Amino acid sequence: MTINRLTAFAASVLFLAASTTLMAADRPNFIIYYIDDLGWADTSVRMMDSDPESASDFHQTPALEKLAARGMKFSNGYAPAPTCTPSRKSIQFGKTPGRLGYTFVHDVLALKKGLKWQDEVSMADVLKAADENYITAHFGKGMSNEQMNTIGYDVTDEIDGNADNGNFHGEYISLKDRTPLPADNPKRMASLQKSSVDFINEHAGERPFFMMVSHYAVHVPHAARPDLIEKYRNLPRGKYCKDDDYLPEGELPKGKKGIHWRLEYAAMLEEVDMGLGAIMDAVEKAGQTENTYIIFTSDNGGGLTPNGALSGGKANLYEGGLRVPFVVAGPGVKAGTQCDVPINQWDLLPTLHDCAGSEQPLPDDLDGGSLREVFAKGNDGSVSRPVEGLVYHYPCYFAAPLTVIRLGDWKLMEHHNSGEQKLFNVVEDYAEKNNLIYENPKKALELQKVMTAYLESIDAEKVEDVYQARFEELDMFEERARAVHAQTIEKTKGDETAIAEADERLQKNLDRFEKNRIGCRQKMQETKF
Repeated sequence: MTINRLTAFAASVLFLAASTTLMAADRPNFIIYYIDDLGWADTSVRMMDSDPESASDFHQTPALEKLAARGMKFSNGYAPAPTCTPSRKSIQFGKTPGRLGYTFVHDVLALKKGLKWQDEVSMADVLKAADENYITAHFGKGMSNEQMNTIGYDVTDEIDGNADNGNFHGEYISLKDRTPLPADNPKRMASLQKSSVDFINEHAGERPFFMMVSHYAVHVPHAARPDLIEKYRNLPRGKYCKDDDYLPEGELPKGKKGIHWRLEYAAMLEEVDMGLGAIMDAVEKAGQTENTYIIFTSDNGGGLTPNGALSGGKANLYEGGLRVPFVVAGPGVKAGTQCDVPINQWDLLPTLHDCAGSEQPLPDDLDGGSLREVFAKGNDGSVSRPVEGLVYHYPCYFAAPLTVIRLGDWKLMEHHNSGEQKLFNVVEDYAEKNNLIYENPKKALELQKVMTAYLESIDAEKVEDVYQARFEELDMFEERARAVHAQTIEKTKGDETAIAEADERLQKNLDRFEKNRIGCRQKMQETKF
């Protein structure tokens, strides 16, 4: 992709760019620092001042503390989905995963339909339409099966000649031969820091820029620098740490590999925070701090427990799976404050459009609204969206299939198989301990009507179709495995050892496919969550 790449959307409005209110030199810069699987309560910044459990008493994230001190933290900041791929698509295009038709990791129905999103308007496209002088970069984990240089990003960190950087690139130098990353670059944290700082050094102050740094950390498998692991081994215990977290190597209980995961996790998160600090320093050195929005958040709720006071975690739709750290600093952002207005990452596209001073039209089917007013006014501000409430559609075949709506103080959860509902006031009870479905059926009905109307308006995926697509996919996998087996047998020319090995491989695959079928059938029968 060339630096002059414009989508049809951007090209159609570019001729108006000269008439926009802001001149190119006045355009703000934008940085989104996106973490993988980081829980709401995992950093050393309290996401809610009144709740000491909304921060870790063991992990250290001093750069994020500095960012929060000069910016705003959101106690009700949400990811678009409880798993990575749908969130990473949603944040780019300002639409819910339900509207985009990709609602969970390995969405078999979307894959069956062959859905693509290259014609969608991305955050990068919106800024280029505001001013063609914007330069855009994406470093790190992508959207899965979608190359970032096809949706408006001028600069990407292509790996193995591919800008579709799946999560496994956080483990290997090359996926082709499974060469592991070197010890000094675990989860590509060091190389992501270098790429992002180099980009700022080259462009800050010369032209307005948008950079998204999308980490592979803190997703499993954990990996961290040995020196940072040792630092945390010698720190005082945190509330949730166990005695065996601190035992020296060689003295761990039988079966342990020598380094407890809590130490790796803490060390990994600190290096992620160091990358944020390096970016902030580079921006300051370039004299662009007052002209740069920095947004820190995570693609879904925490993959590890506990998630502070929140229920659940990654891959479910309780607050622990959806609520994430969300900190913003930049021009006009009220400093050192907490905002309790519910926001979502699909709000970021219209936010960039607004904060960049764009006069170009936005797509008419967005779900997000600009956060500029809450940046400036905090709890006295509001978000105006084209749709009512925040709807999370999750017709998943490997987890409880649910649809959830957050509307005002209330949250309704509905199971697709059984129709079972749960209702929570997530302002008074964000731990979701008190199901009010029987005490307040009118409120539940009110939310259900809004939720149902939204699902109908986007022709949302149905769980029955998802189950069918999953079984068809497994049948296709089996057919391919049998075909490969037949070809292998033909090539063996009667070699009994090779035939036995081929038979064993086929049987392992068949057993795996059948196990997956059984698991899917079991999920179809489950009615509780």
